[in-house]
Amino acid sequence: MLALVLAASMAATPPPPATDIGRLHWMTGCWMQVRANGRVDEQWMAPGGGVMIGMSRTVKDGKVREYEYLRIAPGADGKLSFIADPSGQPEAAFPLKEITDDSVVFEDPAHDFPQRILYKRVDANTIIARIEGQIGGLARSVDYPYTRCPAGN
Repeated sequence: MLALVLAASMAATPPPPATDIGRLHWMTGCWMQVRANGRVDEQWMAPGGGVMIGMSRTVKDGKVREYEYLRIAPGADGKLSFIADPSGQPEAAFPLKEITDDSVVFEDPAHDFPQRILYKRVDANTIIARIEGQIGGLARSVDYPYTRCPAGN
C-alpha cells in the first residue's frame, strides 16, 4: 500500500520547468566580425547540462581592448538568463524575454546599458547580436553582424 501511495505522489509531482536551452543550439560555434582595425570574436559551446558557455574578445590595433565571459543558464526560477561578466565591470544578468527557433531576447530594464541583448540567426553562417537600451534618456543600439569563423580559427 505504501508503495502505491509513493508512486501516486511521484506521478503527481510536476516536472521541473523547461529552460528551452536546446532551441539556442544555432548559436553554437565560433563567430567573428572583421573590422578595418581589428575584429570581434564570440564563441559559444553547445548546450550541455542546461547551460551554454561563451566568451567574447575585441581586438583593435593589435591589442585586446575588451573581453567578456558569457553564459546562458537557468536562474533560481528555472527561466533562462544571459549572464555577462565583462572586463572591468560587474557581472550582470538579463532574464529571458522571448525565444523562437531563430532568435532570442534577454532584458533587464533596470540595467544601465544595455537593457536588452538580442541574437538572431540569419542563416547557417550568419548571426546578428545586438545590444540596445537607453543612455541619458536617448535610445542607443549596437549591432554585431557575425559570420562563422573559418575552420581552424
